[in-house]
Amino acid sequence: MVIGLTGKYCAGKNAAEAILIEEGIPSIDVDKLGHQALSANIERIEQNFGAEVIKSDEKGRSVNRRALGEIVFSDPAALKKLEAISHPWMKDETARLIKEYTAAGARHVIVNAAILHKMKLDELCDCIIWIEAPLCRRIRRGMNRDNTGLKSVLKRIYSQRQLKPKPSLNSVDIYRVVNGSDLDSLRRGLDAVISNIVQKGRDGR
Repeated sequence: MVIGLTGKYCAGKNAAEAILIEEGIPSIDVDKLGHQALSANIERIEQNFGAEVIKSDEKGRSVNRRALGEIVFSDPAALKKLEAISHPWMKDETARLIKEYTAAGARHVIVNAAILHKMKLDELCDCIIWIEAPLCRRIRRGMNRDNTGLKSVLKRIYSQRQLKPKPSLNSVDIYRVVNGSDLDSLRRGLDAVISNIVQKGRDGR
């Protein structure tokens, strides 16, 4: 069973992923695939954004992510152009890895992606776990984790104001897990959801 894992900034999505990995469920980190997507599409990126976003050294040519970020994060049209290049590759790679894990005998596979629905990765999932946390806790986590100020954290949170769990095209179930006080409560919430998912799978629902 493919389980999508998503949530807003600093809700605890990666903490949930770590717990599920501890329980033996392999996970695909889609954010990390984003870095690979840049390398895999370096020619297209150079064609669309210019030679200034490409750097060369003794290891060869690579994308200068900082230079590219300065372009796309200040220009919505440029960001859409980059997403049109990287997102299809990332989705295809996610599908390939799901098949690889399944062929190796994995009963469940996690797809960890902040923008799961935007990338249409929900189409690959049998169900989705949405991690949420109180706003004040997310703010504190963001400031501590990213070593940044309140203004920067609030800007990041505001940019995700439209991000929310929603029914996917294949109408899979969405389970909410609250990451509130500590990791033990998060673990209990995840265990309850996974048990529910497994039982539904056994019942054929």
